[in-house]
Amino acid sequence: EGVRVKAKEERFARGCGFFKLASLFILGAFLGDIVETVFCLATTGRLMSRSSLVFGPFSIVWGLACALLTWILYRYRDKSDRYIFVFGTILGGAYEYVCSVFTEMAFGTVFWDYSHIPFNLGGRINLLYCFFWGIAAVVWMKGVYPFLSRQIEKLPARAGRAVCSVLLVLLAADMLISALALARYSERQTGSPEQTAVGQILDEYFPDEFIEKRYENLKLAD
Repeated sequence: EGVRVKAKEERFARGCGFFKLASLFILGAFLGDIVETVFCLATTGRLMSRSSLVFGPFSIVWGLACALLTWILYRYRDKSDRYIFVFGTILGGAYEYVCSVFTEMAFGTVFWDYSHIPFNLGGRINLLYCFFWGIAAVVWMKGVYPFLSRQIEKLPARAGRAVCSVLLVLLAADMLISALALARYSERQTGSPEQTAVGQILDEYFPDEFIEKRYENLKLAD
């Protein structure tokens, strides 16, 4: 009996705690990038980078969405599909709007513009994509999340915590470098020379050609 209780307590990422959300953030960032890349290929016939970061196939917008959506909707996971759809539609639209405002204010860049789609709000969100968020919320909470949660909890507790922690540190470093590279890209477009050692390194390793290929839909904010 004591062995069984200890084994249960040592299960990795039980419930909806830090390591479960962190694992979903990492998986969501990776899977979101892959799904969006395939979607763009299927709809436009072009294979383009959809990553948020300069290194690796990771979309931070999707990773945060998976973690935040799970954290907020976890207590309502047994509610009806209609309830979760409405909640997800509103929550997803608000999230995408905030992300759009943040990236424009932080980096002076625009990563998406829905001005050409009917029923948009400042080009940041539109009604159709908000509905997509609602559908995604239902699919995620009723199907994808339960499956991923079970798989994550199968990991050995100690190894799971170690791997998750290392990946979070690497992603954090990638996010910092990406933020600096994007900020420096915006500065270069205004003709601002860089005198610091960090700026010179960014100019060398992340020139305009690299940034514009990595972020194909990127444009400067007006």
